[in-house]
Amino acid sequence: MSELDESAGMIAEQATRFADQNSALSLLARTADDATQHAKWLLELARGGWTGLRVLEDQGGSGLSTYELCHVSEAFGHKLLPGFVPLAAAARCLVTPSLEPLLERLLEGRAFVLPALQSAGLRPSPGHGSKIEKHGEALRLNGSKHVIPDGELAEGFIVDAKGPEGLTLVYVPRAAQGLALDAQTMVDGTRIATIKFEDVHIDRGHVLASGSAGEGLLDALRHPLQIALAAETVGCAHELFERTLAYMRTRRQFGRSLGAFQALQHRAVDVFCDIELTKALVMEAARITDAGRPGTLELIAAARARAGFMAERIGKWAVQMHGAMGFTEECDVGLFVKRLLSLTRLYRTPQSHRRRFADSTWEPGAANLFELFRSDTESDAAFRRQVRRFLDQELPARLCDLPTRPRVEDAIWWHRKLNDRGWIAPNWPKAHGGMEASVEERLVLFEEMARKGAPELSSQAIYHIGPIIIRFGTPEQKAKHLPPMLTAERLWCQGYSEPNSGSDLASLRTTARVEGDRLIVNGQKIWTTGAHHAHWMFALVRTDPEAADRRNGISMILIDMMSKGITVRPIRTISGEDEFAEVFFDNVEVPAENVVGKLNEGWKLANAVLETERITSGSPQKVIVLLDRVRRVAEATGASEDAAFRERLADAEIDVLAFQAAFARMLDHVKAGGTPGTASSAMKLVNAELAQTLADILVEASGSLGAGLEPMLIGDRSVAVGTSYLQARRQTIYGGTSEIQRNIIAKRVLDLGNDPKR
Repeated sequence: MSELDESAGMIAEQATRFADQNSALSLLARTADDATQHAKWLLELARGGWTGLRVLEDQGGSGLSTYELCHVSEAFGHKLLPGFVPLAAAARCLVTPSLEPLLERLLEGRAFVLPALQSAGLRPSPGHGSKIEKHGEALRLNGSKHVIPDGELAEGFIVDAKGPEGLTLVYVPRAAQGLALDAQTMVDGTRIATIKFEDVHIDRGHVLASGSAGEGLLDALRHPLQIALAAETVGCAHELFERTLAYMRTRRQFGRSLGAFQALQHRAVDVFCDIELTKALVMEAARITDAGRPGTLELIAAARARAGFMAERIGKWAVQMHGAMGFTEECDVGLFVKRLLSLTRLYRTPQSHRRRFADSTWEPGAANLFELFRSDTESDAAFRRQVRRFLDQELPARLCDLPTRPRVEDAIWWHRKLNDRGWIAPNWPKAHGGMEASVEERLVLFEEMARKGAPELSSQAIYHIGPIIIRFGTPEQKAKHLPPMLTAERLWCQGYSEPNSGSDLASLRTTARVEGDRLIVNGQKIWTTGAHHAHWMFALVRTDPEAADRRNGISMILIDMMSKGITVRPIRTISGEDEFAEVFFDNVEVPAENVVGKLNEGWKLANAVLETERITSGSPQKVIVLLDRVRRVAEATGASEDAAFRERLADAEIDVLAFQAAFARMLDHVKAGGTPGTASSAMKLVNAELAQTLADILVEASGSLGAGLEPMLIGDRSVAVGTSYLQARRQTIYGGTSEIQRNIIAKRVLDLGNDPKR
């Protein structure tokens, strides 16, 4: 954990305690939100040192980063505390000699100053809605600002306007002549204000910045404001989610808890993933905001858009799960739903943020937002350049961007090329001919292969049975099987799934009867990738039919595919790929020395080594590449000119950004010594469904050519639209269906459906 994360963690703990202690001042207390109540809140904020979080230390504040501010904002969101973010953001702007007394009173909780930035309409630009003009030596402000939270309680406002010297930020006292304020009540009981300026005199000492300095100060104000509001939205949504989960665990219908119904479990998992992705995007956007990197504004727009739409989805779901109770004032659910609705309207709507994101990402020279999440060390960057050079020099164009797996002979050729370079087995120890690569190096290889469109190789030998033999195999098994895996002299397939035992693998029925020094195998395997090309199979078979726990009677064995009694029937996929096969075993003899590990412990072996490999296989790089294909096709066909298409694509692109942010956070956890755990199930679930969504949009972008079998040539890259769409259907099936991943998360993470059996 970095020092910044440790600091943010401690601040979050302090903010959580403060929020608990002051819940009587929150919306949960159901008291009138009047001026007296608000004054108490300001004093409590000051006593806790929260009013000056963004003010630099030498000016009397704490000088916290945007990332740390977001942790505070999220904690306050859990308790529905009054608006804090606008005040904290505004305080940092009051650093001019003439406003020092005002800043001092603000830090003491005796003044309340707010940003007044929002103008009417969906597409306002900085300064929109107000204008400063010179009248001799005097400055006059005209225009309006809208939806200012708690505006009627403020002593003054920070206003952005278009002035003679460009964008200008000024401080305007509430009592200024020519300022008219009108307030109205929001659904959560809070009040918002609309301000009109008519020839308002601006004191020269109240001009905070103009021109490029004004633009810089505005960014310093609005960036933390926007991202911290997104964090508050996440906190509020997460609390509503936890309360709804608690209700689902205890509320009983038809003799079971609500959480025991699979349909409701799966909806809860989707909500969980929705919140986690949004939180990851918000927090990573806060980090990048602090770094001041290009693309920050677009990333913040993405975070606020996703937080807003997520909040709408969570609110509807929570009311539905509570039934009639959720529609009453007696239940706290309504308070959270109304607060979420109000939060998403402040300082631009989700629709406005999405439109800003959609428009800016299509501008010439727009920053590559996905590069913002990369944290390559010098060593990683050097290795990345090395991999790119190798791919550019060694991988022929005919093998790039294939819509399906390559032909067997091409796959073997590319496999051996990688082996000659020492990169075919990045996860294997060097003692067994592997690369013994770090997690970062494995990701670099995976990402660069995906970027180049390198052919997809079978993972059965290198990533599945190879590591199992390395960890659990006998010396004889290692010597016999590992070297030919590296050189592709022996191809492998996986014998797991069976008819009626796909997702429910523990119910497999293929048997292996022990007779002396051999096992007699009978049964059937299906969906066996590459079985009609493989020399060997590693299979799970039932060796103890009487085991009380059906998982305990399963063994893992190695089967020579040339053995007598084996019949293989190839199965073609809907995309025309020669991929699957069905395998029949009729009294097949397997030497007992081919059992891997101990008899009846195959289930443990099958699950023991896959977790770390899910880190690289769960990387978002493939969906990033697919997104790039969608954008290139959309430009070529003109679909990118359609506003509705842009917004649909923007939603998907924001989801990919959120996925990448979540993956980056999981990777940081692994680097710090943790394990992905059930997070890998969430990553697979999101990855698969994003791939399908993008394949759908790719067809839309292609217009009438979307059903074409032949690839489209876009620039120097080919895009097989129809085949990509068909191939994407398998994403939510193979490696454990999305429904199974939801079951895992529901039970192990959300504790749903774990009712005692009667």
